[in-house]
Amino acid sequence: MIAQIPFFGLDPKQIDKKWVEAGYGLEANIFDGKSFEETDYVKTFKRALDYTKQLEPSLLTLHFPTDNADYVHKAHIKDRLLQFAELADMYGAKGITVHANQFMSVEEFQGYDLEGNRRKVIEFFAAFDDELKGTDIWIGVENLPIIGNLGEDFDPIFIYPEDFEELIQLGLKHVGITWDLCHWAITYQTHLSSSLMFRDEKLRYPDFFQFLSLQESIKHYHFSSFRQLAFPHGDVRCFEGSHPAEGTINESLLRQAAEKLKEIHRDDGTGIVFEVMEEDYTQRKESWRTLEWFGGASDEDQKTT
Repeated sequence: MIAQIPFFGLDPKQIDKKWVEAGYGLEANIFDGKSFEETDYVKTFKRALDYTKQLEPSLLTLHFPTDNADYVHKAHIKDRLLQFAELADMYGAKGITVHANQFMSVEEFQGYDLEGNRRKVIEFFAAFDDELKGTDIWIGVENLPIIGNLGEDFDPIFIYPEDFEELIQLGLKHVGITWDLCHWAITYQTHLSSSLMFRDEKLRYPDFFQFLSLQESIKHYHFSSFRQLAFPHGDVRCFEGSHPAEGTINESLLRQAAEKLKEIHRDDGTGIVFEVMEEDYTQRKESWRTLEWFGGASDEDQKTT
């Protein structure tokens, strides 16, 4: 596997040159669709990608915005996704991670046609797959946590491994899965904690490693731990991006998952993005700590690279 770190795609100062020089990869992330409205968005993004390409990272991927970026229902956002694919092809990025981007409040979710709307998103990707003909770009559709970090909204389309079944059955050439282990850990731990809270074994999600059933369709991984669980109206925030030894979920589960992934993807160049929080994203201390935990270069290697 190739370890990657994310950076804000409009701020190349967040790129750690030592990370790239050590043989690792990068993911350029545009977080909010509102960035598309900025006057110099395309020019700024291309400037950052120009710089990235000159550094020659071992793997480059892009991450499409999550907020304000409903490409299923808004044609101008779909056009931006197509532009993302064009930029990926132009700058040698291997693929693009996208969320379903179908956010709703807890109240809106009560009457939501989940199966019908999941089918609509899958139909979008079936059509989009055809628009990527002639490229080698993959689209990795990412799983989301069971509930948003503030416990007040959902993007319920792709949460559990079985939510991807219809998408996988289509056998699309360019569209697969980006599996986020932090998001899955939140979902798993929410089930586990709920079962203990309400003493109901039916709430317990049985197998943390069930996501490995998707391995033939997984193009890419995101990885970190988290702190605290959010529930509706609970006034507790979930913080994603913890070092795997310092999060809420049992570290041994993440350790086992890391070892399994390194074995499965030993020589195939699959990327795994360490989405860990930094105090300063121009000083990647937590990224290097996570890499050391994962079995890569140590902090001392960082200093001498």
